[in-house]
Amino acid sequence: MYEEWRCAQRHTFIATAQVEGFGDARSARVTDLAAFGCYLQMSDPFSKGASVLVKIRTNTEFFQSWARVAHSSFGIGMGVEFDDVSRPFQIVLQQWLFEAQQEVAQPK
Repeated sequence: MYEEWRCAQRHTFIATAQVEGFGDARSARVTDLAAFGCYLQMSDPFSKGASVLVKIRTNTEFFQSWARVAHSSFGIGMGVEFDDVSRPFQIVLQQWLFEAQQEVAQPK
């Protein structure tokens, strides 16, 4: 049985993304976000182990980081682990995670 281990809590997060690697750029949709990575829904993901540049955009903010593909499923998407996020983008990421936690904590 497959057992998955994560080093940070994931939060539902919807945004558009562009993933660049090997001179190729592909569109994706972010569905989960964590402090150390995210899940990108896309029909043609990069291979496990690939180094890619992930650019995530919301209506008001922008984030980018180099990342390593942790797992990949053709036709579905891929999970990536961010590499050495620069301080300005770390602030954006922390704000997005804070907002996602607040949405979960608020009663409906």
